[in-house]
Amino acid sequence: MDHLPEGAWAPDFELSTADGARFRLSDHVADRPVLLAFYKSACPTCQLTFPFIGRLFAGFGPDARPAIWGISQDEADATRDFAERFGLGFPVLIDEHPYPVSVDFEIRYVPTMYLIDSGGLIRMADFGFSKPALRTAADAFSKSLDRPSPDLFAGDGLPERRPG
Repeated sequence: MDHLPEGAWAPDFELSTADGARFRLSDHVADRPVLLAFYKSACPTCQLTFPFIGRLFAGFGPDARPAIWGISQDEADATRDFAERFGLGFPVLIDEHPYPVSVDFEIRYVPTMYLIDSGGLIRMADFGFSKPALRTAADAFSKSLDRPSPDLFAGDGLPERRPG
């Protein structure tokens, strides 16, 4: 297995951003789905994937933002640089060495994405660049926000998947 499976309960955790804001998963999944996107800034596939995650976040408009959290396996400066480089408007949390949250989620490859439903179950788990996973997240957010899904991939010419 390369990650926790769909249908499993998501482990609860609390992490901070580089600026010290704290986020606990159980505080957020009670209201709506949450997309977790684990990454390492030096990973080329992460660099390919995160602009699309940024499009997903921005695609519902400023008054209907989905709950998306980047989970960085880097130090604070590298985490800040990555978020700025890709214009990420969503929270980016730091899973410090020895990466307890990554271990709990059985991360073997980055990027790995999990869509956690409002009951705390993993509804989607995938790794690498994955258009199907991003579409699944877009559809879940569309339903929870009562908004149409943004078109994330119009004319991009990229494959459906690319391993991490």
